[in-house]
Amino acid sequence: MIRWIQENKWLSSALLAVFTFLLFGGIDTVNQGFPALGLNLVLSLAVLFAATVPYASIGALLVSVAAAIYLQLDPLAGGLSAVVATVTLAAFSNQIIRVAGLILSIAFGLSIAWIVAYGAPLFTDLFGMTIRTDQGRISALILIGSLVLIVNIFAYLLGRYSFVSVVHVGTRSDRLFVREESSKLALEIAEQNERFGIARDINELIIQKVAAVISLTEGGQYAAKVDPSSATRSLEKISQSARAAHTELRRLFDMLNKTHQVSAAPPGLRELDALVVLYRELGFNAYLRNEGQPFALNEGAQLALYRIVFDALENVKQNCPIGTDVSIDLSWVEDGMQVLIKDNGIEVTNRELVAITGEESSYTAEEDLQALTEPIVGKGITAMRERAALYAGSVEATKVPGVGFTVSAIFPHLKSLGAEQI
Repeated sequence: MIRWIQENKWLSSALLAVFTFLLFGGIDTVNQGFPALGLNLVLSLAVLFAATVPYASIGALLVSVAAAIYLQLDPLAGGLSAVVATVTLAAFSNQIIRVAGLILSIAFGLSIAWIVAYGAPLFTDLFGMTIRTDQGRISALILIGSLVLIVNIFAYLLGRYSFVSVVHVGTRSDRLFVREESSKLALEIAEQNERFGIARDINELIIQKVAAVISLTEGGQYAAKVDPSSATRSLEKISQSARAAHTELRRLFDMLNKTHQVSAAPPGLRELDALVVLYRELGFNAYLRNEGQPFALNEGAQLALYRIVFDALENVKQNCPIGTDVSIDLSWVEDGMQVLIKDNGIEVTNRELVAITGEESSYTAEEDLQALTEPIVGKGITAMRERAALYAGSVEATKVPGVGFTVSAIFPHLKSLGAEQI
């Protein structure tokens, strides 16, 4: 319900405002006449603007309090409209607005309680209690006031729960879907890591065989000058080593192509857009930007860049809550480039804690110093640095206290080292 309201704020707010006006306004009009109807209209405007224009909703609540006191009206049903506005403000507004809405809703309820208790004549029957004395008025005020406080605080907490559990975290079905997709992604990542490990081993064999081919070629050139018949033997050995290298390359191709039916080409820069879309579907606000003039890179360099971004996003998925903002900036210069990945996972986590506990989080100067001096280590960061080192690059990871993490990969000479091969 809350999710639908969030996606259709104006329509849902209009329907809710009409409902409160017809129901609560009708009840109060029967009891107190058209002035109560006008007051309920203002309260319905507070409901209408609560999810769309919260400042206007606060203004409507303020007008309602002033009108109720000035006109000496006690629209008991209309007070429920103020409660509805409190729920919506608590779910969709910032802390200042939702607290102001709560205070005004309580003020409206307390003004009604005062008018009911002291505006009614003595010997009035109120909730089965006959007001005969000033003591009776005080008792009525305490009774209604307590009810106002309980209902409004409950409404506020209901709105905050709706925000934390539904709007921000997701519905139950959303969470199940994300959990299933995360499991699938984790399995795919594990399989991919295994394939990369095997590929690394096979590459070592290929390197050895290619080195043997080079050595035999160079040796055959010198041997042929002394004994031409040795050139034939050298060519046979070169052929054998080349065939062995070809066999290993074919094995590597088949292994990498096992789960990629369309193409066996390794992921590169073109796949970054799809990677970003995938993490958006998982609930992260991921964005990819390019600055400067990109230049052509070979598959190895593109794979290294892709894996650095992938590992950074994987760290975000493992350590940051859903709703974290992630920016991926590729900055191209004449000879090199920089990859900058930023997230605000710590800020989002603190925001959720504030929403639940109501306590603001803070950090100290010691945490600032620690963030600047303490190195960030881990398998993911180590893998990024190893891949960057293949192309004379470097990777640094830093923590921004109260905000999140930043990963910076710099390649000063990538244009020459990662030049596209024809």
